[in-house]
Amino acid sequence: MMNYQISDWVTATTNQDEMLHGYVESMDVLGGLTRIYVIASDRESTIGKVMEVSNQDVKKLPVSSLDIEEQVRSLIDVSLAVRDEMWFLELTGKLLAIQQNESKRSERDVLPSLVFKNRLGVDQL
Repeated sequence: MMNYQISDWVTATTNQDEMLHGYVESMDVLGGLTRIYVIASDRESTIGKVMEVSNQDVKKLPVSSLDIEEQVRSLIDVSLAVRDEMWFLELTGKLLAIQQNESKRSERDVLPSLVFKNRLGVDQL
C-alpha cells in the first residue's frame, strides 16, 4: 500500500542500493513503479533527473512546517532548480516574513521590557 502521492517529498533506494531524495513526479500503480525527480543522491549523476524505483522502496518524508529560515532557503534553491516561478515567489515571501519576525524579536531582546509593580500586580511596558 502506497502512503504517498504525486508531489510528495520522498526518499527511496534504487536496485543498485543508491539513496534518492526528491519528489514524486508520477506513479505507475499497475507496474509497481514510482518516478521521482531527484534533488539529492549518493550518485551525483542522478541529481536533476527522474528515476524509476519500485513502489515498495519509496518512503514519504514527514511534512514539516516552513518556519526555519534555512529550510526555506533550501527550498528556494529547489524551486530555482525546477524553474517553478510561483513556488519561488511563495517561498521568498515566506523568507521575508521569517526575517521580519526575527528582526522584531531581536529588537525586543535588545530593548528589555520595563517591569513595575502597581496596586493590581506586576505589569510590563
